[in-house]
Order: sequence, then C-alpha cells, then structure tokens
Amino acid sequence: MLSSMLSALPLLALLAGSASALDASSMRARSVYQVVTDRFALSNDSTTTACSTSARQYCGGTWKGIQSKLDYIQGMGFDTVWISPVVSNIGGTTGEGQSYHGYWSLDVSQLNSNFGAEADLKSLISALHSRGMYIMVDVVINHVAATSNSDFQTSSSYGPFSVQDDFHPFCWITDYSNQTNVEQCWLGDTNVALPDLNTESTTVVNYWTNWISQLVSNYTIDAIRIDTAKHIRADFWPGFTAAANVFNVAEILDGDPAYVGPYQKNATLNPFNYPAYYPIIRAFNQTGTSFTELSTMVSSIKSDFSDPTLLGGFTNNADNPRFENYTSDSGLIMNAHAYSIVTDGIPYVYYGSEAGFKGGNDPDNREALWLSGYNTSSTMYGFFKRLNAARQAAGNSSSSFYTTQMNVSSLSSTELLISKPPLISVLSNRGAASSTSTNLTIPSSSSSWSSGTTVIDAVSCNTFTVGSDGSLSIGITNGQPRVLIDNSKKGSLCSASTTTTGGTSSSSKSAGTITVEGWSKGWVGMGVAGVLGAAVMVFELGML
Repeated sequence: MLSSMLSALPLLALLAGSASALDASSMRARSVYQVVTDRFALSNDSTTTACSTSARQYCGGTWKGIQSKLDYIQGMGFDTVWISPVVSNIGGTTGEGQSYHGYWSLDVSQLNSNFGAEADLKSLISALHSRGMYIMVDVVINHVAATSNSDFQTSSSYGPFSVQDDFHPFCWITDYSNQTNVEQCWLGDTNVALPDLNTESTTVVNYWTNWISQLVSNYTIDAIRIDTAKHIRADFWPGFTAAANVFNVAEILDGDPAYVGPYQKNATLNPFNYPAYYPIIRAFNQTGTSFTELSTMVSSIKSDFSDPTLLGGFTNNADNPRFENYTSDSGLIMNAHAYSIVTDGIPYVYYGSEAGFKGGNDPDNREALWLSGYNTSSTMYGFFKRLNAARQAAGNSSSSFYTTQMNVSSLSSTELLISKPPLISVLSNRGAASSTSTNLTIPSSSSSWSSGTTVIDAVSCNTFTVGSDGSLSIGITNGQPRVLIDNSKKGSLCSASTTTTGGTSSSSKSAGTITVEGWSKGWVGMGVAGVLGAAVMVFELGML
C-alpha cells in the first residue's frame, strides 16, 4: 500500500504537472544541472559547515537548500535541475559509510527525511515551475540496499517489497558478458549488498508501473533519471516508461555503442552517452592527443542509436572522477566541458564543475558546494552561462537545430570542427600554454554564413568577419574553444546579463584571452586510461 508520499494532490497540481512535464521534443532544448542533494546547499544557508567526503556521511544538504540557490543555478543558464533519489534509504553507518547519496533504497513508498519534509520537496518543485524551470528526479528500480548479503531476509521495513519472492536469489555479478548474470544477480559488496528486485515478477512489475505513475503525477515531476538500467531486462522498460509518461535518461554504464544503442532502439530509454564519454576524456585530458577515436565514435553512435539528439552528454557526474582530476590545464578543461553543450544531445553538467572542483572517484567527487561560497564571478560560472546562452540562441533561431545531427571533421592535428548550424564550434587540445594559431580556416561548406557576416564567439565575446568566399579565418587563444554564431542571432549571448561574470572580454575583432583563476597554464594533464578502467570496475561492481 502506498503511503502519504503518494497521496493525491489537488486537481490544480495535477494539471500543473501535465502542463510542465517534458517529452522528447521539449527535452532537447533543456540544459540540465545535476546536484547531489546532500552536498549542494544547507537549509540555514551556511557556507562554512564542514563536510568530509572521505567520511561518506550525511552533511546536511536539503531540498529547502536547493530552493534557496535557484538563482545560482538559473544564472548559469540551466533550466532543469536533476536531484538525488527522494525515497527513504537504509540508516546507520556501514562499512561504506552512510546513504547520503540516496541510492541505497529501503522503503520506496516513503521519502528520505534527511533531505526534508514532503512539503519541502513540493515547495522546491513549485519554485522551479514558477521560474519556467524543470525538475528531474533520480529513481532506483533495480535494487534496494542491505548490510547482509547471502543471508538477506526482507521484512516490512522494505515497504512494498516485503516477501522474499520480490527479489532474485542471492548471487554476485561475476560475468558482464552474461546478460542474465548482469540482470538477475546483485551489485554491491559484503559491506552493503544491493538485493536485486525480481523484475520478472508480475507483482513487482505492477507495483513499479503504478509507483512511477503516481510519483510523477503527485509531485509534478518533469523528467526522470533511471539508475542502473542495464541491470533490468530490456523488455521491462517500455511499460515502465509509458507509465511515467515523461522524458527519461538512463544510466547504461558501458562504452560500446553496439551494446548501449539497442536500449534506445528497443527499450524506450534515452541513455547517457557513455560511448562518447570515454573518448572525450582521452581526447582532452592531455595536449596533442589525436581526435581520431572521438571522430570514429561519433560515426558509430549515429549508426547504433535511433536518435543521438536525445542522448545525455556529460563530462562529469557522481560516478566518475571529475575531469579536473585528470588535468589542471584551463584550456583542456574548457574544451572538454564545451563538447557536451555544442554537440548532439542534451547537456548534463555536474554541480561544482563551475567551481573548479577536482575530486577523483567516489566519494571524493561529492564535495560540499557551500564551501565554495557559490561564487558567480568565477570563470567557469561565466563560461557555462555563455555556452548555455549560445545553445539557446541557436535553438531559437533555427527550428531544426536540436534535431539536426552534427558533422565532425578535423581542422588540424589539435583542432576539431563541430558543424551544427547555426552553431559552429572549434574544440582544441593544444592546451592553455600554447601560442595563438592564426592559420585555421572554417570552410563555407561547414556553415551557413555568407560573405561579410559578423559572427560572435561565446567564449570570449569577440566578433569576427566572414571572408568574401564564405570561409572564416580564426585563431585559438590560450587553447580555449571557439563557439560561434551569427551575431544577428545571438539573442542574450554576450549582453550585459551574460558578461557581468566570469571575466569575459568586451566585443572586438581581435582575439581575446580569458584568465582562469586557480589554474596554471603550464600544468600538464595526467594519464587517464588506467584510472578510467578502475572507475568502471568500481561503479559496476560497487555501490551505485
């Protein structure tokens, strides 16, 4: 039986939910900011309360705290906020710490009181909607959590899943080439096991479809993020997503597009773009790396997915080391983050990317943002603001921008051209210490610009003039990306509202420079392949 968490709201709230809910068409235009609820903002607005990531304990972040910082999020141009799972989690301190992240479900019919009361969650969502913003809620369907494993016995503490038949029999996942093993055995370890729900059971399936339908409608949720989606049989998802009736993005943690693609083609899921993520990290984590792997992956994604424009693009998230952990080069960092915003798909930016956080694997990448002071004058805060404005301007000026797939080509050994008119971008891995290059030419075939057109760069707010043959000669300064759009279509980009933070230069036809506080141009990126391999193993065999 569902608790008051899923009680009916007044008709007005239900109507508001149906009006704001996101579908595929409307989601393409969104830009998503991910928060770890416990680590984003405190209810008392403190910026000094200590929070040790290594302790893996609750630090006090709340839904009320998030609501108090919506100006901060919206100021960067993000219109959708993705929050941690909202359901109750196991209590106490385990060998893996506490359940502050929200992924260790206990009773999915109850809210996590550590994040606040039901009224606080409703207030946050109402505040978002009043701003024209949206809420994305993380949901965990695959498992619950327990401090026992082979001797696990369910109980009434697990709410609707209180009989043993609701779970697959105990076995650890040991063979990722065996899909049955992946789907029916358990994640976790001997400290915290994640008992795998029996999603072959009609009882369990019916509960989940009713649960998600009521959760979405009762809380007027606009979109959902689905955790550990590949650990449930693919034919479960069409019924579940139909019941949700809002946009979904799904975690399918695998870098092979041939494996991930069918989840979009056949299972009605919109995966995070892990196939592109790994080549992105390798392309930008050090200077001068070849773009061949990334370019080849773009072609594979176009073949293996039914619609790449609905994939979730990202550079950082809660399950992988922050990109800033691999390199302190400001030019490389900007280019890596720019990729998901200027290419096909929906951009997802992890909180703290704007603050220069550089945590490695979980738990180090789950820092308390309040300790940064919510600095709206940092370079990366302004960087995200302007890139979001450029993406929105492109969408406003062209009805096909979000649905037309990009073309990718090399401009040089260190520059990649992304053609997605009316947005044309040049990404570079030459690094911040490099000298300015003035011999790069964007051919007329890659843009819709005509002779004499003035284009503006979203990164520097400098303007350039297209040549008589329709091509544009442009240089790369301090290794920073160029994100270009016809100046007549720029909308609010580089207006007073988007240039008052982040140290941007004023418009001019000369190349501009942005100094990134706290980063040394001369630092060299670290190697990444071994770290990435370890990260995959940790998060597939570990806690989330």
